[in-house]
Amino acid sequence: MKFLLTVFICSVASGDCYTNDQYPKTFNSHHDCIRAGLSESYEVLIADGTFTEEQINNLQLYPKFVCDPVRDQGKITT
Repeated sequence: MKFLLTVFICSVASGDCYTNDQYPKTFNSHHDCIRAGLSESYEVLIADGTFTEEQINNLQLYPKFVCDPVRDQGKITT
């Protein structure tokens, strides 16, 4: 089974959540997906500098991520 990571940036003020075209990303295990989700949530919200402290405070932004399981269909070889 594979897992699809999607990181969202959400706003308490508006009630909306947004993601970008980097997601979803595929991982081979739930463990790897969760680790990446924790790390990438921080990167997207804080480290990348996309949002200022003022924006984070005014819009009450927070990160959210999900690791959705998907069946690994494999490839048919002939």
